[in-house]
Amino acid sequence: MLRDKLLFFFLAFTGFAFSQEKKTDTVFVYEEVIVYDTVFVEKPFSKIDKAVFTSETDKKDKLELIQNGKKFEVAIDTLVLVTNKKRIEKQKIQSWFFGGKLHLGIARNSLFKEMNAPNTVGLGLGIWTRKALFNSDFSIGIGFDAFYWMGSFSFDAAQNESTLNGYYFTNNNQPKLFKGIDTENFQLQLPIQLYYNINKFTPSIGAFVSSATYKSQFIGSSGNLPLTFDETQDFKAEALQIGYLIELHYSLSKHLSVALHFSSGKSNNLFFSKRDDKNQFFKTKNAFTENKFLIQLLYTL
Repeated sequence: MLRDKLLFFFLAFTGFAFSQEKKTDTVFVYEEVIVYDTVFVEKPFSKIDKAVFTSETDKKDKLELIQNGKKFEVAIDTLVLVTNKKRIEKQKIQSWFFGGKLHLGIARNSLFKEMNAPNTVGLGLGIWTRKALFNSDFSIGIGFDAFYWMGSFSFDAAQNESTLNGYYFTNNNQPKLFKGIDTENFQLQLPIQLYYNINKFTPSIGAFVSSATYKSQFIGSSGNLPLTFDETQDFKAEALQIGYLIELHYSLSKHLSVALHFSSGKSNNLFFSKRDDKNQFFKTKNAFTENKFLIQLLYTL
């Protein structure tokens, strides 16, 4: 009886154990994902030796750059051009130019030539300003020049003949006898010019008005009776000239230029005034021309 119970218990336990469903274990699979970020580094090209645009069928257009012997290829669709807007705007806006100049040259005066005087050598200083016209290579300018013409020649009418020899009368009807004039003089000049830029060359034409002041001497009366020509009197002689000029500039750098200058002016008369007596003055109809040949050094601000 006991044996039968044990057998039944064994069979029941075995059947229950083998009747259970076998479960599958959960397996976790991990995938390692590595993300690489694209980093763009902006590096501007400077001092590019050569740039060539290439375009081929079924290929992206490229820009080939050569810098310091190294070749770079940049796809056109990735190329970013950055311009210096401030510099471009400054170039567009800058239409006025200012500067100064130095003069060195000689002058030929037809009046002094009649007196067998040599050509005078002169130095000068000047300032100028120029305005570009219609954003083109044309420009117009105006300036102011001061010259000092050096010369030791002094004409003596007592020993030589000239068109100035003779009697001249002041507003007080006092006779004067021309004695001499000195070629040394100061000259102020106001030029107006048109310029045209051709690469480094800038030809220019214009007109000018100038005023020159000379030293002169007349023989007059001191006022002692009887009235005779017994006194040498100093007079200032002034001449107003109007003429034309031609120049050719060559640019050495951004700020420095050299130029060749030729000008010719004509004066219709000489105006004499006594230095110590403003009531004694008179005008003579002695027309003459003066030609100047100059080398200039110009500075642009």
